[in-house]
Order: sequence, then C-alpha cells, then structure tokens
Amino acid sequence: MVRRLLVCLGFATWCFLTTWVELAEGGSAYFARYDPLHAVVLPVVCWEILITAVMLALWELVRRRRMQDMAAPHLIFLLSCFVPLGIASVAALRLLPFDAVGWVRRPLFWPLVLLLGLGPLTYAIRRPRGASRLLRGLFLYSWPVLAVILIQATRATLRFPASAYADGPLAAPLRTSPKPIRVIWIIFDELSQEIAFANRPASLRLPNFDRLKAESFYASAAESPSEATETALPALILGTPVLGAKPAGPNALLLTIESGSRRIDWNGAPNVFDAARQMGYSTALTGWFHPYGRVLNRSLTQCYWNAGWLLSGIEEPSRPRGILAAMWDRGRLLLASLPLAGRLPGVHPGRYHREAKIERFRSLLEEAQRMAADPSIGLALIHLPAPHPPAIYSRSQHRFTTTGRAGYLDSVALADDALGVLRHAIDASGLAQRTALLVSSDHGWRTHLWRGSPEWTPEEEAASRQNTMGVPFLLKLPGQAVGVCYDKRFDTVLSSRMITAILEGRLTDPARIADAIER
Repeated sequence: MVRRLLVCLGFATWCFLTTWVELAEGGSAYFARYDPLHAVVLPVVCWEILITAVMLALWELVRRRRMQDMAAPHLIFLLSCFVPLGIASVAALRLLPFDAVGWVRRPLFWPLVLLLGLGPLTYAIRRPRGASRLLRGLFLYSWPVLAVILIQATRATLRFPASAYADGPLAAPLRTSPKPIRVIWIIFDELSQEIAFANRPASLRLPNFDRLKAESFYASAAESPSEATETALPALILGTPVLGAKPAGPNALLLTIESGSRRIDWNGAPNVFDAARQMGYSTALTGWFHPYGRVLNRSLTQCYWNAGWLLSGIEEPSRPRGILAAMWDRGRLLLASLPLAGRLPGVHPGRYHREAKIERFRSLLEEAQRMAADPSIGLALIHLPAPHPPAIYSRSQHRFTTTGRAGYLDSVALADDALGVLRHAIDASGLAQRTALLVSSDHGWRTHLWRGSPEWTPEEEAASRQNTMGVPFLLKLPGQAVGVCYDKRFDTVLSSRMITAILEGRLTDPARIADAIER
C-alpha cells in the first residue's frame, strides 16, 4: 500500500513539477502580486491529493477485479503518463545551464524528439505491462530527488510571510494648493521608435502619436538606459544608470548603479517622486511588472500596480480566487503548458496569458485615466504593458482578442489608442493647459527574444528587418502647439532630471529643451 501511495503521489507531483522547481529556485517572490502559498501552492496541493486519491481508487479497482494481466489498464496508465512526463521535460529544460528555449524553437528540434521517441513508444504499445512497470518504478524511485525539490520549494515559499506581499503604507497627501504645472509621464513598455515613427509600416496608423509629435519636442535618436524592464524602470525613476538588479524578496530589489559596484536597495534610494514631494507635489504611479506598491510606496500619494505573467507553473490570477476556481485555473494552465499543445487544433496555450493581460491592461488604463484627470496630482508615472508581447488587440477589428494572428503592430496600435484615452481624460478635466506630457519607453522591440516563438507572425518578421531598439521621446510642455525635432543621440535616463526642471519652473520653453538635454 505504501509503494502504491508513493507511485501515485509521485505521478501527481511530476504533473506539477514546474511549479515546485520554480518555487525552489526562489526568484519569483519579488515579481509575485500575491502570497504564492495561497495563490499557487494550495490549489496545486489540492490537485495532487485529488489525483493521488483517484489513482489509488482505480488501482484498487483493477486489483480487486483481477485485471492486472489485461493490457487495457496498463495502456490507459501509459497514456496518462504523457502529462507528468511532458511537464517534467519542461521543468528539466529550465534547469539546463544554457538557453534551452533557443534549441526548442529550432525547426528540427521536435521532429528529432519524435524520431527518438519512436523506440520507447513502440515498446510501450507492444509490451504495455513492462512499460507500465518501468514508469511505476520511475515515479517510485524519483522520490529522493522530489523530496529535495519539495523541501527547497517549501523553504523558499515560507521564507517570507503573507504580509510581505501586501502593499506598504503610502505617503501622506500634501495639503497644498494646486500647482501651476504638473507632469504626466507615460512609459509604453517595449515601444520602438523605428516602428512607431521612423520607419512605420504603411498598414499601421497611429493618429494619436502623430498628433502628439506635431505639437511636442520630438527626439528621433533617443536610447533607453537598458534593454530590460527590470533595470530600465529603476534607472529612469532614479535618474542614474543601473547595471544590474537582484530581487531580494517581495519588497526589495538590490541595484548595482554606475557610480560603484556596491548595491543599493531601490526601496530607500532617493528618486524623482521624492524630489517632487519636496517641492510640494503629490505623486502617483500606475504600472505593471515591478511591485511599485511595495518598493516605492513611501514616495507615492497614490499607487496601483499589477504583476507581469510569471513563468509556467507559478502563474497567478489577476485577482484573488476561491479554491475551486484556482484549481480550475491551474488545471487549464497545466494542460496548456504541455509540449506541442499549441500544435493541436483549437488549442491556444497563450490564450490564458492574453486573457489575464487584457484584464490587467483594462484595470491599469482605468486607474491611469483617473490619475491623469486628478488635479491634486503633480507628478504621475503611467507604465503600461503595451506594445509588450503577447498581442491582445486586433487593429483591424478595433477590439481585444485572445486568439488569432495579432502581433506587435497591433500592440503599437493599442498603445496609440491608450494615449488617446489618456489625453482625452486630461482635456476633459480642464488640465491640459497646465499639464506637461512626457511619452517614452523603457526599451525598444527586442525581436531577438520573440522571433521563433509560436505567436511570431509574418507581419512581425517583415517589420523586424531593421534596428528596433531605439525608443521614442516626446515632451509636450503646457501650451505648446508647435513641434520641435531633435536628432542627436542621448540616453533617456535623464528623464527624471527633465521632469524635476519642469516642476521647478526652470524649463518652460520648448526651444530650451535641447539645451537642457545637452547640459
């Protein structure tokens, strides 16, 4: 009975091996929105208990009816083993010391895997009892390794209490009269200067970006401080280059800055919001990816954020879910993460990611509208997950989509729509004449990361045949109606200093922006 229990429990644990491996790695706490013990571990444990109980019951049924020598029970067991073996292969690829994803995306990878799998598959069909015995032994004798992974995952999960995942207390609102000027800083994640402006494809129409360009200081050669959001956003907010970032818990990101090899905690470093508050401005932020409500809360009067899509196995919901709903979500995500699942007709593994992104994008944009139209806010940063993949919008149908061949160009169109919504909110609130608007990106379109993925489209391939790593930089000062073009290269890490100069009243003339950059 103990052997049967260990076999069934081993089977169930293999089914969620990616979850335990990712938790054991211990690097996801910073990026998680909710306590993983409740959001991830609890529904997974419930699934493993359910799978183990069902398997034990079926095994006992087969034993009592003396069906051990029949081929059918063994073939059914072998067929069900595609799930744990598939998940285990995904978990194994994560542990390899090289970039396994690049190998998986090669055209010959899966044909080679299928060719190598013909031998074991033939043996399983011809000798189902022997193959079944081998796999049962594999699940049983894998427990020493499983135990190590589970212990490490438990230690990493329980390392931080549930309270560590809660947002920290915000800064007190400043009781001052509204200032004559305010700044709305919009960062569109992964927006490429080349695609949006310099070499825009003919099929892509961006009326809101074009309108802003016509009445703003427009830089055509701006460069981002980093190619990763993890380091780019801290660099932009601090106003200094960041060479590296190491998560150290739900509310700590240790940054290596250009001025030295020592690390500083982003939570305690002076930033552009602190400078604005010292001048008497209330500050706000709405964004994604970084846990802004845990690392920047002391500098903000208002804050709303949501997490990015975590790795397979530890994905979390957009909002807290009951246990049955959480189990349902985990089951769907488990099947979608199986190798070659996306090759099956009607199966879209990225659909669940897109569904969550649509929900999060809508909530972010709603909060961004409110902050942009709030006269008490002197500085607001809006960090939106567009046009960052995956694409969730069809520009031809003008609506969100979870399937189909939407791509990066559709996501750029979504960013343009979001810009229009935010400008309308500012205009409708009567704040346009005292609002400075800065629009940029944290980094360009990283085609080397996305090319070859299952969702990569021919349209993206055609558009990506150029350097897409430049970022836009458009700054519209209050009352400005005439565009100014600037062609010299510069790093957008100076954005926070430009914002400080605007709030201090030292930068009011669009003709002086170029001088401010060069100084």
